[in-house]
Amino acid sequence: MVTNFDLHTLWNRLTEVESLQFTAQSFDSGSGWNGTGKGSVEVETVDSVTMLYHETGCWSPHEGTELQFTNVFRWTSLLDQNLLRLEHLRFGKTNPVYLFELQQTGKIRWDSVEPHVCSDDLYTAMLECQHDRLDLDWTVKGATKNEKISYLYS
Repeated sequence: MVTNFDLHTLWNRLTEVESLQFTAQSFDSGSGWNGTGKGSVEVETVDSVTMLYHETGCWSPHEGTELQFTNVFRWTSLLDQNLLRLEHLRFGKTNPVYLFELQQTGKIRWDSVEPHVCSDDLYTAMLECQHDRLDLDWTVKGATKNEKISYLYS
């Protein structure tokens, strides 16, 4: 039996995440974003509708030197709209970079409502909820980009 990952169920699952793995692929874009990463996630509950993901780990490009990374993402539950917002806090909590809002499109699937626009590039996302993990796939398309980044949170 497949659980319906409504916003409440998804939110609870997001609070349980402890680790991440990801694979980045560039398709004829020349960006060099080919490789894998893994790390840990510290979840900070800000309030009943806001949590921060403090991510730290190691990025291993197919060509080049292994690098350490850190990220802070803010998840916000928009209960009245049945949406989940994701922001990157690379410039701090008071100056977030809005990425997208996700809406439920299937029992276990959530898709970005609209693409995130960054210069000439469009970022879209799809989240699938499993009992033991969350799969978040990013697609980046633009004049000079054709990339996919697949995250596995567990």
